[in-house]
Amino acid sequence: MAAQRGRLMLLKIGTAAAGTLLGGLKSTTLTMNNSVIDVSTKDTLGWRELLEDGSLKFFSIACDGIFKDSTTDETIRGYVFANTLNTFTFVFPNGDTIEGTFQVTNYQRAGAVEGVETYSMTLESSGIPVFTAA
Repeated sequence: MAAQRGRLMLLKIGTAAAGTLLGGLKSTTLTMNNSVIDVSTKDTLGWRELLEDGSLKFFSIACDGIFKDSTTDETIRGYVFANTLNTFTFVFPNGDTIEGTFQVTNYQRAGAVEGVETYSMTLESSGIPVFTAA
């Protein structure tokens, strides 16, 4: 795969077709996780054995950026206060998307005396996300 522009890695609030771009993004990270289930016994001679496809699968999205408008902040803040599950879409630089239901598990805003106001947040998936190739 050829190198791709990181600035094209985007996060939308809502669906791929009708979502709102999360404003002011500086960095976005998608982590795909599979937890493991250890089925080792004395018969495995000290070697770990894992249960194939027995794990929990989940995505985490972490992002941070500069605070640009109150619209997306109000939306995200509402999700945090309500502790709800909402649709988000992760867009890869080549146009592929992962759309799914996520919960905002961490949201921070910060401001320094001589700096711009920033935010960071973490999303955790719930249910089966949908991958769509470009």
